[in-house]
Amino acid sequence: MRNVLIIARRELGAFFASPIAYLVTAAFLAIAGYFFS
Repeated sequence: MRNVLIIARRELGAFFASPIAYLVTAAFLAIAGYFFS
């Protein structure tokens, strides 16, 4: 289980180091905000 957490943290760190992560997050928040408002 510890190895899985280490790999997941490394992958998420690499994902959020790229600008596409912020675009995906912004799109998700915009869609969620539209549906839940």
